[in-house]
Amino acid sequence: MEKKLKIGIIGCGYWGPNLVRNFSALSNCVVSCVADKKEGRLEFIKKEFPFVSVTSDYRDIISSEDIDAVCIATPVKTHSQIAIEALDSGKHVFIEKPMASSIEEAEAIIESSRRNNKKVAVGHVFLFAPGVRAIKKLIDSRAIGKVFHISSTRINLGPPETDINVIWDLGPHDFSILLFLMGEYPKEVLSRSNYFPFGFSVNDKNKLVNNANLFFSFPSGATANVHLSWLSSNKVRLMQIFGSEGTIVYDEMLALDGKVKLYGKGIDNRINANGSDNMKLGYSTGDIHIIQLEQHEPLRMECQHFVDSVLNLSLIHI
Repeated sequence: MEKKLKIGIIGCGYWGPNLVRNFSALSNCVVSCVADKKEGRLEFIKKEFPFVSVTSDYRDIISSEDIDAVCIATPVKTHSQIAIEALDSGKHVFIEKPMASSIEEAEAIIESSRRNNKKVAVGHVFLFAPGVRAIKKLIDSRAIGKVFHISSTRINLGPPETDINVIWDLGPHDFSILLFLMGEYPKEVLSRSNYFPFGFSVNDKNKLVNNANLFFSFPSGATANVHLSWLSSNKVRLMQIFGSEGTIVYDEMLALDGKVKLYGKGIDNRINANGSDNMKLGYSTGDIHIIQLEQHEPLRMECQHFVDSVLNLSLIHI
């Protein structure tokens, strides 16, 4: 009989119900209980997932001997406390990004994980996105030769109530993708960030950074620019990877069959042109290939990865 992981989910606001749905759909996982302080959210969970028990006290999940793992989807400032309580109670832990609100808190979580010999995973869902997985294969196969530079833009309106700025909110997606694609840690990171009054958000009252540009320099010589912003309702998810033999363009906002395009090196007849050439000078993009992508829900694969890694007591490679 297949072993099943019993999991409790703490926090069912915007993202929590997606976690309940995806963990519940796995054959080797059971969502035993969901916790949230707001009664209305618990009523919603009971209506959508009648097979799941609910509680207003997250410690009911942590103290339960029938629950093996805890998934945390609460405000960032609570992540460290809840995660350490769960680990110290013998539970494996899955934390939605960002892992914590400071380096010190993140290190405390890791130390508790090691002390209790329990697993901790952070929800970097884009590592499981079909587009990112396809780009990784293209880079590893040297389809664009040596990677020179990566440019990434991520823009949307900020959450109405938050205790973290745009770098902590949106940045983890791009940072995790960069590290995954490059396979190395940057040797230098520079940041230029701003707060601009935007007029209607709680973030405006708190004067949190809502626009940031970050520069990364890698040991291989590659560089990257990341632009993060809450200043527009025009949602943008655009990444370009420039290499010695071509360019990869990844637009997450497009349909699945157009998200990733591979551009050839291009054609330029201006090079070495001389005064005797009787032709129009110019350049073109060269070949453009639309990359076929896997069809799966990234969050479902991420949840499966966590469950398998706990049940198998080993890390499953993405």
